[in-house]
Amino acid sequence: MEITVSMLAGQKQSAKFGELEVISDQSITAGGDAEYPEPFDYFLVSMVLCAGFYARKFCEQRDISTQGMTLVQNNDNVDEQGKKKFSITINLPESFPAKYKKALIAAVNTCTVKKVIQAQPEFDVLVK
Repeated sequence: MEITVSMLAGQKQSAKFGELEVISDQSITAGGDAEYPEPFDYFLVSMVLCAGFYARKFCEQRDISTQGMTLVQNNDNVDEQGKKKFSITINLPESFPAKYKKALIAAVNTCTVKKVIQAQPEFDVLVK
């Protein structure tokens, strides 16, 4: 997928891909207007949204309601070596079948965003 970023007014940017557009901004302290999420915020939210997608698909395949299900991501954890540690907590409704809890975790762990991060992608930055 190709994503094209254009500079907008102030610190805003527009990222277009296909028929979609995502706009980012910066905090007021970074010179922005704080009207849209910062680029790093989009990165953080992509992980828990991806996990939510896989949780929903897991439930849909088993005709389990997702009513009352929430996922909460914590981005503030740091381990002993100073490495950033993310945690996602899946809050399940009481009606969720206990026999599927481990399988749900396994399904959420197949999230594409998580897999890409774990594969340690390489980045090339070019100037034309």
